[in-house]
Amino acid sequence: MSFSDSNLTTDEKTEITITRLIYLILLIGIVLIVIKNSEKCWLLFFISSLLVTSVTIRRAIIYDSSRYLYVGKINIILDLIMVFTINYFDQSSFSSIFYLVLIIDASLSYSTAFTGGVTLVGYIIHGFERYLHFQQPNFSFLVSLLLVDLVIFLGSFIMMTFIRYQIQQKEHLRQVMIQLKIKTKELEKTYQKLKETSMELEDITVLRERNRIAREIHDTVGHTLTTVLLGLEAGERLIVIDPASAASKVKLAKSQIRKGLNDIRTSVETLNSGNEMLDFISTIKLLIHETMLYGDVNIRYQIDELPQLTSEEEKALYRALQEGITNGIRHGKSNAFVFNLKLTNKWIEFLLQDNGVGAKQLIPGFGLTIMEERIKGVGGIFRIYCKPGEGCLIRISIPLKEDYNYAG
Repeated sequence: MSFSDSNLTTDEKTEITITRLIYLILLIGIVLIVIKNSEKCWLLFFISSLLVTSVTIRRAIIYDSSRYLYVGKINIILDLIMVFTINYFDQSSFSSIFYLVLIIDASLSYSTAFTGGVTLVGYIIHGFERYLHFQQPNFSFLVSLLLVDLVIFLGSFIMMTFIRYQIQQKEHLRQVMIQLKIKTKELEKTYQKLKETSMELEDITVLRERNRIAREIHDTVGHTLTTVLLGLEAGERLIVIDPASAASKVKLAKSQIRKGLNDIRTSVETLNSGNEMLDFISTIKLLIHETMLYGDVNIRYQIDELPQLTSEEEKALYRALQEGITNGIRHGKSNAFVFNLKLTNKWIEFLLQDNGVGAKQLIPGFGLTIMEERIKGVGGIFRIYCKPGEGCLIRISIPLKEDYNYAG
C-alpha cells in the first residue's frame, strides 16, 4: 500500500528517510567494494546482494508483525556474520560501513540494550578483522585505528539512540494531541449541554415561582372571599335583629376585602418584576443538583445557616457560583468541585475550589470581570487563586451588616 507524503505522520516520514539512508549506504558500499576488488567482485557482489535481501525482508515483513520480532534479532545476528565474511574478503575496508547499517536498523525496532549489543559485537568483529588484515610491525598504528573505529561505532550508537528518542517523543506528543482533541470536543459538548441546562434551569425557576405565586393568589383570594361571604351572610341575618352587630360584620368584611386586594397587588407586582422568588438557599442547591445531574460533574458542598441577604447580594453570590462552575468546566477541564458558603463573625465567606488544570498566570475574561464587579457592588472582596495542576480557588467575602436578620 502506498501513501502520499501529506498523509504520513512526522514519525513515519523520519522512518522512511532513515530507510532510504540505509539503502543508500548499502548501494554506495556495494559499488565501492566491487570497484576496489576486481578479482573477487562477483563473490562480494553476491554476498552483498544477500545482505540487501536480508535487510529488505526484515524491514518489509518481519518488522510489520510484533509476534515475529525475535526472528529479526536472529536475522541481524546472521547479517553480522555476513558482514564479517564480506569484510574478510574485502581488501578496501569499505564494507565496514555495513556494520553501521545494522546499528541503524537495530535501533529503529529494538531496545537500546539490544542495539548496544549489536554495536559492541560489530566493533569486536571488526577489530578482529583489522587484526587479521594488519601487516605492519607497528601495533600503535593498529591501536589508533581501533580507537577511531570505537569513536565511529560509539558515535553511531549514540546518534541513533538520540534519533529514536526523538521519534518516540514525537509519537507520544502526537497521541497526546489526538487525546486532547477528543477531550476538547467532549468538553465543548459538556459545556454546551451545561449552558443549555443553565438556561432551562432559569426558565424552570421562573415557571415554578409563577406557579407558586398563582397558587398563593388562589389560596389567598379563596380564603378572603370565603371569609367575606360568611361575614356578609351573617350581617344579612342580623340586620333586623341586631343592626349594630350586622354593621360590625360588614365592616369586617370590608377589611378582609382590602387585605385581599393588597395581597393580589403584591403578587401581581412580583410577577411583573420578574424577580427570582425561590428562597436563596433552595436556588443555590437547585443549581448544584441540576449541574451534577446534567453536567456530569461532582460537587461537594456545605452551606451554613445565613441571615436574610439583600436581593443584590443573593444575585451576586448565585451568579458567582454559576460562572465559577462554568469556567471550571470550560477552561479548567474540571470534573469535581468543593463549594462552601459559611458564616463567620464578620463575613459571609464563599469558597469554590475545582480540580482543573489551573494556570500560571490568570487573565480574567468577561465573566470573571462581571463577577468581580457584582461582588464589589455589594461591598464584598473578590479573590481568585490558580496554580498549574492544582486548579483554581474563588474566594468571596461579603461583610455582615448590623441590620441583618437571621432566616429560620
